[in-house]
Amino acid sequence: MNMEEILENGLAALLPVYKEGNVTMIFTGGGEQLLVRRTCKTVLKNLARFYGIDLTAVREHYGSFINKKQGVPIPMAVNLLLIPVKVRKSPLGENDGTFGYVNFREIKQVADGEGGKCSITFRCDKSLLVLVSQSTMREYMKNAQLAENIFLNQHFHGYEETVGRSWENLQESDSKYSARVLPFKKASTKGQKAQLFPWENSLEHSEVLLREYLLKLLMEIIELQRNQALK
Repeated sequence: MNMEEILENGLAALLPVYKEGNVTMIFTGGGEQLLVRRTCKTVLKNLARFYGIDLTAVREHYGSFINKKQGVPIPMAVNLLLIPVKVRKSPLGENDGTFGYVNFREIKQVADGEGGKCSITFRCDKSLLVLVSQSTMREYMKNAQLAENIFLNQHFHGYEETVGRSWENLQESDSKYSARVLPFKKASTKGQKAQLFPWENSLEHSEVLLREYLLKLLMEIIELQRNQALK
């Protein structure tokens, strides 16, 4: 199974496990568990290669913002931000590793576990016990939120205008395109925030979700325009 096939179902976590060797258990966004006969470090490197990411540079860059050199969250895509977290105590080999990686965007909630551990529940309602306390895990999540904001600002700053222009061009060309997500609406009053969702005042749906929504819409429009050009 290649990396593209794994990512099609979403990625919730990468965990080092011992099953006829030091291999990786992948939790998908749909709740499936897939065994990959590669070490967790190798799977992480393959993910980074897939997204064109230099892991050393990313860790240095985001580590400087959260003032850490270890346990730095790794943004790879809008829906994939990996948090390093300890998941096993005593590896059999010196280089087998104790850390797995949890996707920040797939975390639904965290709760106290026995013996100072923490239980992570994913959006698919599957749970994972990790070897850090709930307070430590929440600190990791705060760092991940900061890294995500920096990532979105650096990579997608200004693309709201691009989405708006592309959408208007499609309407002018009498396209029958219907977005799988709601179309972008401009604010009716100067200085007023654009209103896109019926739950727009909920604190849970932050500006980060707005940016992700706009990015998805832009990708749909680009794909449609590409298909039209090929006809």
